[in-house]
Amino acid sequence: MPLDPVSERRPPITPQLAVRVAGLGVLALILFGVVFFRLWYLQVLDGDKYLAQARDNRVRTERIEAPRGQIVDANNLTLVDNRKATVVSLDPRTIPLSMRDAAAEWGQQMTARSKRKKGQKGPIPSLPTPDAGLQARYRRLGRVLQMSPKTINERVVSSLVQLPYANIRLRIDVTRAERDYIEERHEAFPGVTVEQLYMRSYPYKDLAAQIFGTVGQITEDQLQDKQHYKGIAPGTDIGQNGLEAQYDKFLRGTDGSYRIEVNAAGERRREVAGTEPQSGQMLKLTLDEGLQQAAERAMVRAGAGSGPDHGGAFVAMNPQTGAIYAMGSLPSYDPQELNGHFDTTAEYNAKFGEAAGSPLFNRAIAGAYPTGSTFKPITALAAMDAGVMSPSDIFNDEGCLQIGARAVDRACNAGDEVNGPINLVDALRVSSDVYFYNLGLKLYHHAGQPLQQWARKMGLGRPTGVDLPYEGKGTIPGPAWVRKINREELACRKRKHVSSCGIGTGDAVWNPGNETNTAVGQGDVQATPLQMAVVYSTLVTGGKVPTPHLAQEVSDARGLVQQLEPPASRRVHIDPTARSAIMEGLHQAANSPGGTSTTVFDGWPRNRFPVYGKTGTAERPPHPDQSWYVAYSYDAQHPDENPIVVVTTIEGGGFGAERAAPAARQILSKFFNVPAQWIAGDSQTR
Repeated sequence: MPLDPVSERRPPITPQLAVRVAGLGVLALILFGVVFFRLWYLQVLDGDKYLAQARDNRVRTERIEAPRGQIVDANNLTLVDNRKATVVSLDPRTIPLSMRDAAAEWGQQMTARSKRKKGQKGPIPSLPTPDAGLQARYRRLGRVLQMSPKTINERVVSSLVQLPYANIRLRIDVTRAERDYIEERHEAFPGVTVEQLYMRSYPYKDLAAQIFGTVGQITEDQLQDKQHYKGIAPGTDIGQNGLEAQYDKFLRGTDGSYRIEVNAAGERRREVAGTEPQSGQMLKLTLDEGLQQAAERAMVRAGAGSGPDHGGAFVAMNPQTGAIYAMGSLPSYDPQELNGHFDTTAEYNAKFGEAAGSPLFNRAIAGAYPTGSTFKPITALAAMDAGVMSPSDIFNDEGCLQIGARAVDRACNAGDEVNGPINLVDALRVSSDVYFYNLGLKLYHHAGQPLQQWARKMGLGRPTGVDLPYEGKGTIPGPAWVRKINREELACRKRKHVSSCGIGTGDAVWNPGNETNTAVGQGDVQATPLQMAVVYSTLVTGGKVPTPHLAQEVSDARGLVQQLEPPASRRVHIDPTARSAIMEGLHQAANSPGGTSTTVFDGWPRNRFPVYGKTGTAERPPHPDQSWYVAYSYDAQHPDENPIVVVTTIEGGGFGAERAAPAARQILSKFFNVPAQWIAGDSQTR
């Protein structure tokens, strides 16, 4: 079909349409130009202004540390609480990189030094020195916080070594004036933050301080311990020792967080959102605050804590359950004073070092001492079990006993006192050393080391399992032990080219003198007061070895969360006849004429509250003799309700009847609500 040339031709654009199209093009060009020039204006001319505004609205997430749970006594009296404190900290990111590197190198040098053997450690590496700018910052801070730049540098370096990423706490409990001064002059203190944190408070100050323990920032090593501290942020406060450490997972709580807008200088603008922290759970103890107070006062009166060589410790415990009613170590300390600032090591040591009697040391669970005559019931059990003696056997105590062939190998009673013909009950009543020297001599010639075996069965030479960290296990010497320490002694002499290292004598032979000394709790015997409480509790119960414990339950605002049960008790078979004879000897020692502590209990209601006791006087050359006493009592009207074993010991206290026994009576008086009397005994036996 032929095309129609007329129908295929397009009509021409009219002049009106052309004008409209041109107008739209000009309008689009104008609009594009406006947008282009506006973007150019914002980015080029006003770019810095809007960059600053963007930086002015940064969002930062900060942690809100949760308050720790309270610690209360058996009657729900608060023993450890919380309070708000103002803390000044320094952001480690504001420390020059060169200083941080120098601190890390110093830490490595200190670690290497600590791994070297004693005598080969070399000098302590010098602390890194801050540059001029950092030194000027330290001086400004020091004038406000009343701290020397040297002290600030020490804290900065120490924190950088232990916690490189956590804020460096410079001062706790700053005053309002100090806080305001820093906050008002923020630009003069770059990297410094002032914030309020929850700190521990102690309504009874130094009461049971070593038992509660301390709280401090988590260390780098602890951060690596994922089993116990998984998910904990650097800088978090955790329990470092005592109950605070043992039950940290309950006491710590759950931190909260909030997001805040900050400007380019890091100054806070407003809070955006956050989650509330959850307080830690409350820990209820078996301790009784009233008994704890009375026990500490009694120990102070007995001389415990009166000087660096007169420390002391006590334990009051239920022998059936292992629940600890009171336990303490003297001298004590106020934990809040640890938060103070010390410009020199000497200042710190004057309050917490050896010159102050080492108050941070818990003598009740870690003080290893010779026990003196409080050990004698163990010797009696071993001798009767080995068949070398029966309770009715008579032994003639002539005041001294020949142990070896030499004239000097004689062991005597205190003052060479002669007790004449005595049996086991009499020997415990008057605390005859010679009687037990004789048993030790017989046990030395008996196969199987029954004395050492019975000591371990009763709880010595091993931890008790108390719910506190850093418990000591003491020492029960024997042939294998002597061989071990003397191998160490000879190796040390060879290595150092000296005649003696003080580890052992160099003679690996276990001789009769060693055994007889052990039989009366002397020589190399070492035990803690808590271990002796376990020994006598096992005797009282007829073979049940309790696990001492301080915590009984955990609760929160909704009620009980968990009952804290101690591990199951061990059992030791004790012959009833042997136990009966020993208990009678302990009863006569505190009640019958000639008993070593009978006069101490003059006026005591013996029928209502029967008392059993054993004195001990331990020789600790070159120190003065140590005073010991162990007591057991109960309410005769309710014999199965709350029996009590009390152990007291005073370093340098002399004879057991003079200091330790009167202190034990004071503790029993408070426990049974009996009028207190202080009567120093006149017995001078070991």
